[in-house]
Amino acid sequence: MDQSLERRIEHLETLYSEHDYTVQALNDTVSRQDREITSLTLTVERLKEQLNTLKGDLGSPISPEHEKPPHY
Repeated sequence: MDQSLERRIEHLETLYSEHDYTVQALNDTVSRQDREITSLTLTVERLKEQLNTLKGDLGSPISPEHEKPPHY
């Protein structure tokens, strides 16, 4: 086989290996982030339920004018 062709094939194999590694790393990152998002979503839902329970335990609903805006 021609040396030039051999070098080109070797270069392509190297690029393929690097791209395969990158794709696997990105897949691992996306999978981890999906698990984190799922966990955070469940946590937020539980906190919403706890907040609603606490509001219900107070007897009277808290009116919006008595709640602090989120930026305080």
